[in-house]
Amino acid sequence: MKHLKYSAIILAFTVISGCKSTPEKAPETPQKVSLSPACKSYALQNEQETEVTGFRPVFFEVNSDKPYSRLDSNMSCIVTYLSNNPNKSIDIQGYTDDKGTIEYNKALAKRRAEGLVEHLVVLGASPNQLASSAHIIQDKGKKLTKAERSKIRRVNFEVTTKL
Repeated sequence: MKHLKYSAIILAFTVISGCKSTPEKAPETPQKVSLSPACKSYALQNEQETEVTGFRPVFFEVNSDKPYSRLDSNMSCIVTYLSNNPNKSIDIQGYTDDKGTIEYNKALAKRRAEGLVEHLVVLGASPNQLASSAHIIQDKGKKLTKAERSKIRRVNFEVTTKL
């Protein structure tokens, strides 16, 4: 009889307090991406700074798969980002300018992208989070300047969500 009395009291309290089976969630405000100051300047983010969309490109010398500058700190930012975001991956996109044959340029763009994949793996990135692709710019009759070509000889880093 005593248990029945306590059960009635608990039931009454539950009804009065408005207990619901699923708690209401307050709308979440987007969190800013947490990156070190050095990596933040290297990362490309959406306008709200809530998502990394990529990293600044690496530029290459003419007819070469050797980058113009050292890669160490920038590549470490990518490795750190991937290790902190296992649901993300990076598409490493190699590009060439419009000089040379299509076959040569495609092979060069591929070497550029795959070389940076290898570099990232050596630094500790998971190969499962990296993909490479090759892109070429074809000569469409418009003469590009030396400065324009130097901006095309690059590798881009695009962040994607792993499926």
